[in-house]
Amino acid sequence: MSEFVLIMPEIFLALTLAFIVVGEVTHYGEQVRLITLTSLVGLAGAFVQTIILYKYGAIQIFGGVLSIDGFALFFKLLFILLAALTIGSVSHTQEITEGRRTEYCALVLAATLAMCLLASAADLILIFLSFLFLNVVSYFLAAYGRRSVLSTEAAVKALVFGSVASALFLYASAILFATTHSLNIYEIHKYLASSSLSAPVLMTTFMLSFLALCTQMGAFPMYLFLPDVLEGSPTPVSGFLSVGSRAAGFAIAIRFLMVVFAQPGNIRGQWQPLGQLDWTEIVSGVSALTMVVGSLLAFRQKSAKRLIGYLVVAETGFLLMGLPVLDELGIAAILYNLIIDVFALVGSFYVISFFYDELQSDRLESLQGMLKRAVAESVCLVMFLLCLVGSPPMPGFLGKFILVGVAVRHQRPVLALFGIFAMVVSTAAVARLAYQLMGRFQESSQKPLVVNFSRRTFLMVLVVPMALLGIFADLVFKWVGQSLGFILW
Repeated sequence: MSEFVLIMPEIFLALTLAFIVVGEVTHYGEQVRLITLTSLVGLAGAFVQTIILYKYGAIQIFGGVLSIDGFALFFKLLFILLAALTIGSVSHTQEITEGRRTEYCALVLAATLAMCLLASAADLILIFLSFLFLNVVSYFLAAYGRRSVLSTEAAVKALVFGSVASALFLYASAILFATTHSLNIYEIHKYLASSSLSAPVLMTTFMLSFLALCTQMGAFPMYLFLPDVLEGSPTPVSGFLSVGSRAAGFAIAIRFLMVVFAQPGNIRGQWQPLGQLDWTEIVSGVSALTMVVGSLLAFRQKSAKRLIGYLVVAETGFLLMGLPVLDELGIAAILYNLIIDVFALVGSFYVISFFYDELQSDRLESLQGMLKRAVAESVCLVMFLLCLVGSPPMPGFLGKFILVGVAVRHQRPVLALFGIFAMVVSTAAVARLAYQLMGRFQESSQKPLVVNFSRRTFLMVLVVPMALLGIFADLVFKWVGQSLGFILW
């Protein structure tokens, strides 16, 4: 079997990107443009190819540079689905005009290709280059609102923090290579397991790499740029980056930390820190701080996009709870919550984009009375956000409940209490937004907004799967559990 068969999803994405670029270059005033359709067809092909790869099992290709396993395939399906929803929603927004959608689709496809490479990367150089590729494309996406000062500011801040993160990861990689003489993370693990390194070397390497990953995930203390980027970017871009960049960070964080800095525990399905460095306490502290800071700052915001941005920060902290417990159930809960995030965050920003098109503002005071003018959209926005923060009975509650339960089971009750506190405060922030949507409901005399059928249909495309994730949670968790066989020691 050719190794190229195992990278067919990436090949499909690259070919689709090439078709779009060639189509734009050869465009000469034709009235019919098939850019969006071409992108969706290419993404569908990549999605099908990813599903086909499940029959081959876990394997490393190209000399161990790429690891094709259930974990990588899960994230590839997630990224491709996210890209399809992002491109599908662009036809319903005025922030990205029809004449600029070709470049937009090309950038989304390029970012998706980088994410898929990150999901499979098992080589430090490829991880670094994929991170760089993804971040550069993200800068262009954030700056796509070219007449917006906030968009330019968002791109600059992303550039600064992304450059720092790339440098930190490169320094950590240099130390690992100088110590182990290998770039493959599985070979590095074998060396570290057989040769005891000094605690300062392990601590330095871990902290450099973890800070870089915190930037990608939007965790404390590197979260500062994330709400600014999500506020300043065009709203459809905000939905894409709020999930895609963070999920890519979690993909490499789980693989990198669990392979390099962990080893099998005494109980099947559990791990323990490798060597003299107990990095789980550090991750627990970062998780707690991220949850608390994100939820408290979300409660204070006056911009809907910025409020969601801080809720995303709190969500990152919550998902980090699944790492320090070193348990398969904790990691499975992270993956389940990431699926929820795709629909909850893309849906939230989709509704905010609709409001922005109508009001030219996302300020909370501008949204007063929208419940009467756009009932379905307002209700769905609140549902999406409640699902994101894990309020019962929304599907997101199950994922948060499992993370809290796993933390308690592994003797981390303080971390669980921080999680519950963050859920309560985040729910209060969503309630504050819902109150603004109600506004002076009885006194509002403004006419209801006209919403076309295609917009409502796409909204249902986001709401229905999110609801099904809660109804069929057992099946989803079973599939997610089968995606954890990526430890090829």
